[in-house]
Amino acid sequence: MADKQTFFESINKDTLFDDEFFKKVYGYSVCNDLFLGVVASKLISIGKSKEVSAYNGWYTAWKTNYDLKTKKVAEWYHKECDKQYERLMKIKKEKVIN
Repeated sequence: MADKQTFFESINKDTLFDDEFFKKVYGYSVCNDLFLGVVASKLISIGKSKEVSAYNGWYTAWKTNYDLKTKKVAEWYHKECDKQYERLMKIKKEKVIN
């Protein structure tokens, strides 16, 4: 597996700018706020400025999907917590009565 520096150095006009490329850019940029800007500058300098827009579109779609999935999980977890709370309150109430 290539490291961030190797990945960055491998970017050229012949690079395949697909989902896998965008995932790597995103992944490396999560831990390094400057990485995204550096990659954008390199893409512009090699005449691939359209790929900067393509990444932005990819990221927007990915983030929308991620947020939707996360919301569904959060809603499920909230329901599970409510069920657990109700069970605990029922047990507590039964102990008080007895």
